[in-house]
This record gives sequence, structure tokens and C-alpha cells, in this order.
Amino acid sequence: MIWMATLAAVARFLAREAELVVVTRAGGAQTTVPRPDRGRLLVFPGSFDPLHEGHTRLADAAADAIKQRDGAAPTLLYELSLKNADKGAVDAAAAEKRLRQFSEAGEAVALTRRALYVDKSELFGPCDFVMGADTASRVLDAKYYGGRAGLETALDALRARGCGFVVAGRLDGGHTFVQSHEALADAPTSYRDMFLEIPDFRVDLSSTELRAAAAAGAGDR
Repeated sequence: MIWMATLAAVARFLAREAELVVVTRAGGAQTTVPRPDRGRLLVFPGSFDPLHEGHTRLADAAADAIKQRDGAAPTLLYELSLKNADKGAVDAAAAEKRLRQFSEAGEAVALTRRALYVDKSELFGPCDFVMGADTASRVLDAKYYGGRAGLETALDALRARGCGFVVAGRLDGGHTFVQSHEALADAPTSYRDMFLEIPDFRVDLSSTELRAAAAAGAGDR
């Protein structure tokens, strides 16, 4: 019954009757962002196709980094956007399938339509966004903002809303491991304090490779 109620809330979201829907750790649904009683909100956006150990270990490492910085553990919320600046749109059937992963794992997840982080920040308010170095490079790429001035305007808006970023090293599309400090090398100096690095983190798992392996396994049967 809980999941049926959740699907009803997702249907209202898909009908554009809500800006987001949050599936809670207990499997319920709400259309507002849960605000922690103590500590920061830690938002982990991604496509999660599928959710895997690399994601969960990064979430744990980011939470530890925030706790060391702030002295209080953050509240984790994954985010699945139906729009992605690089990967295109996610359809309703795929969204439902991916949402079920979080329900089975006992994790909270928000379903949104916001592709850019400056737009996500309008929904989530004060928070820290978790990301790999490859995503951090895109966040700092002026082409997504119409130029350098647009990038700085977006970063100003993120800072004004109390948002920051937690960044870990990650393999890029060419299978080269990119350290967090390498991805942040071109960050404007005046915004560098918005980015918290996770040192010595590396998990070489890729959703793309997992999907390919699953497809190959299915073909062998």
C-alpha cells in the first residue's frame, strides 16, 4: 500500500502538479524537501542506472567529510532528475524502476526535473551536493552557462542559497582517474571555498560498465 501511494505521488509529479516528489526511507512520499533538525542536507544527484556500491561508498565518504568539517552528521538525500545536462531525459517507466532501488536499499530519494545545479538549489535550499570529479568539471564549465559571466552568476546564486559541493576523484569517460584537485584546478579563486574535497577516495565502478556486463550476461543465456 505504501508503494502504491508513492506511485500516486509520482504520477502527480509527472503530471506537473508538483515540482518534486521525495520517496522517504520508510517508503512514503512527500512533495516538500525534508529539512534536517541538525546538520546539513547532503544531496547526491545522479542517474543511478543502476545504483551501485560506488554510489553508496561515495555517499558515506561525503557524509564523513561533512561531519568532520561541521561536527554534525548530514542527512543524505539522493536525487534523480528526469532531465540531465548531458544524458538526456528519463522516461516514466525508467524513473519508477530506478526509484524502487532506493526503496529496497532503505534510502531517501527526490525525483525532480532540474538539470543544472543552480536550478536544483532553488528546490533544495541550503545543502551540499555530492559529486565525482567529472561532474565537478562540468559544473565549472562555462559552456553550460553561456560564458564565464554566466558561470559566476550561477555560483553567486548557489552561494547565496547556502549551497556547496563535496567532490571525490573519479574515472572519466576515457578511463583516466581524475583527482578532485585536478577537476577544481580551474575553479575561480573567489569560489574555491564552496568545494570540499574528499582525499584518497577511489572506487572504480561505472553504471555504464555494469549495464554492459548485465546485457552481455543476458545475451549469453
